[in-house]
Amino acid sequence: MQKDEIKAADPIRTDISEIPQPEAKVEPVFGVRIGTMGILVSTSRFCEVLDKSQVNVLPNVHPWISGIVNLRGNLVPVFDLRVVLEEGAGDSKKRRLFAVDRDDKAIALWIDNYPEIKNRAAMHIVQELPKLPPVLQRFVTNGYELDGLVWLDIKFEELFKSLGSHQ
Repeated sequence: MQKDEIKAADPIRTDISEIPQPEAKVEPVFGVRIGTMGILVSTSRFCEVLDKSQVNVLPNVHPWISGIVNLRGNLVPVFDLRVVLEEGAGDSKKRRLFAVDRDDKAIALWIDNYPEIKNRAAMHIVQELPKLPPVLQRFVTNGYELDGLVWLDIKFEELFKSLGSHQ
């Protein structure tokens, strides 16, 4: 009868520089087009495209507030950032509502096409942002260029809170 040979395990590596390090993971983002700009939205946020939703117009509101939509029992404000960007109305057949967040934190905005998945690693940071309306400028944290379009990182909660109460 032959005994099984027991081999000594490889010595434990103590030189960290030889251990392969994982690559930094770049989170994909949703890119939504609004006129000549793009807005980036984290994929960790709850987002959905709303087709054929009835927007109820509200009287005496800012021109960039299209109204409200009933989203599963919650009244969600609808914003038109084309008005904020001082651009025309666009092709209404292609425009859709894009809801961000849930319940009482949800907002909806008009977008020009379906959202696209973007990779920040493929985007080039813009050193100088294009001229933006003052109401939008202070909420932009970064700008990127990809495929001839500028994509903006914005502080969502602060921007839409400001747009809802802007005087």
